Formats: sequence, C-alpha cells, structure tokens
Amino acid sequence: MQVVIAHRSSIQKARLRARIQRFEGINVVRIVSELHDTYDYAEHHRPDCILICAQLANRPEFELLHALLRILGIGCVILEDAAEIGNVTIAPIMAGHVARITADAPDSVLIAALKQAPATGNWPPATSGQSQARHIIDPYRIILIGSSTGGVDALLQIISEFPADCPPTMIVQHTGSSYARSLIRLLDGATAARVLPARNGLPLSRGEIYLPPGDTAHLQLRAGSTREMSLKSAPPISGHRPSVDALFRSAVGHAEHVTAALLTGMGRDGAAGITELRNAGARTVGQDAATSVVYGMPRVAKAMGGIETELPLPKIGAAILMMSQAMAAS
Repeated sequence: MQVVIAHRSSIQKARLRARIQRFEGINVVRIVSELHDTYDYAEHHRPDCILICAQLANRPEFELLHALLRILGIGCVILEDAAEIGNVTIAPIMAGHVARITADAPDSVLIAALKQAPATGNWPPATSGQSQARHIIDPYRIILIGSSTGGVDALLQIISEFPADCPPTMIVQHTGSSYARSLIRLLDGATAARVLPARNGLPLSRGEIYLPPGDTAHLQLRAGSTREMSLKSAPPISGHRPSVDALFRSAVGHAEHVTAALLTGMGRDGAAGITELRNAGARTVGQDAATSVVYGMPRVAKAMGGIETELPLPKIGAAILMMSQAMAAS
C-alpha cells in the first residue's frame, strides 16, 4: 500500500513516517508540505491513500484535491489535533470519502484508517451528452457558467452532460492560480467536449469549454464579438480575479445568444452580471439551495431578479443545453 503524507510540520511528518513504516505492507512514497504538491503527485502517480493534516484540508483548494482523489479512487485520511476537531469544514459530498482521526490516535486506529480509506473511483459519471447532441442552427450561441465553493463537483456533473459538439462554453470557477491548470485537466476527463485554457484572442469553437489559465486576468468575450475571447488584466472584482461578473457583463451586448448559469458559491460574484444578462434577453439558471454547498451567489442573483429558472444540480446540465438549443431555433 502506497501512502502520501501531507503535513505542514516537519516534526510531525517525520513522526508519522516512522509510525507508518513500522507496519509491513505500507510504504510512505512521498512527503509533502503543500496542497499543490499533493495534487501533482496524486494525479501522476496514483498512490492508495493521502494522509493529510487538518490545516491543509481546511483550505478552499482542498475541494479540487478531493475531487481528484474521488475520481481516481485514492483514499483520504484527515489528521486532526484535539484543538482542530470540528474546525475542518467538509462538504457533504466529501464526507463519505474521507476518514477523520485525531493526531493522538493509537497506531492501530491510524493503520486501520489508512487501509480502509482506498475506494473505487466513481467519477467521471457516464457521459450521456453524446446521445443528446442536436443540430443547432445558430453558430453564435454560447454558454457561460460561474461557480465558487462547491463548484468543482458541480462543474464535473454539469459538463458530463455536454456532447462533443456542445456550444462554446466559458467557465469561471474561483480557484487559486496554481490550481487552474489542474482544474482544466480534471474537467477535461469528465466530458465528451474538450476543456482548454483560455487564450487572448482565441476564437470560440463548438465542442470546446474554456477556463482562465490563472488569476492574473479576467476571462471575457472580446468587445463587439461573440466569437473571440479575451483575457483582460484588471483589478479584482468582488474580490475575485477572474471574476464571474466580468465574464457575464462582457456578454450583455450579445445576450440573445447567451445561456448563463450561476452555481454554488460564497458571496455575490456573478449576481449582478447574470441579472444584467437576463434583463438584456439571456436565458439564466441558478443552482438551488438544496444542492448548493454554499447558497450564496445564486441566492443573491435570485433576489436581484437575475435567475429565470432555479434548478437542482442534476438537472442543470441538460437544462442549459436545451435552453441554448431553444434560443438557436427561435
């Protein structure tokens, strides 16, 4: 059994390795201090289990690591100090795939948790999008999606519905710059479409989904065009760069071609933008409270009148494809 230790404390890393290596059949193959190193090793080497400290597991980027581990069937054990118990927030979708033990747990508990953690990967879901492909007559239709906390799993589920000839789709998910490329690779494996990093001036094409390559610019439609994207260097909006509002507002002039969805997330980024889109004639969808990890962004958008239809997560992928098709046929 191959185990990776992810911990901020050099002393604790050494102690954990010594404890684990005493047991036959368990090998510590990597010791890391940061989440991005954990993600990189897991993605390329696929160990059996990650033993991670609560300090790292409580970071927002853990959502992306957890999604990867679940997809690959890699187990996860969170190690909590006594003072940290209850302080690590785990989304419901994560809870069934992680074990949580205290740092002072006896060796027998630690080893049992490591051995029981590996699970069969359950992502990506079976791609149903291929059977849903339609002949769309409007070459200018586009789909825009914004998400934040809980958005990684939401996006995985939604784009699994997308066919290989889906409308050009632009996504802003609040993710740290060092994880942007990892998110793109993760999403690319969950859909029949191609998921690509956005590039300034790149034409939008059917069957392609675009995400910002980092956090140095806002992803937008190029001014005056529904067929080219731009990466605009500008200050954060609503505390975020890239910002969902920046993406949505860049498309207001072409709202008759736009279907937009605002998913789970904390705060209000995207709420004003999707409201402007709806007022200009776009079709808009918001994720409902019951399936949102954080019902923040879509709640504010709904209160502002920006949400035409509120749906549970499992229905959003098919809905926005149908809406886009209906716009094309009108």
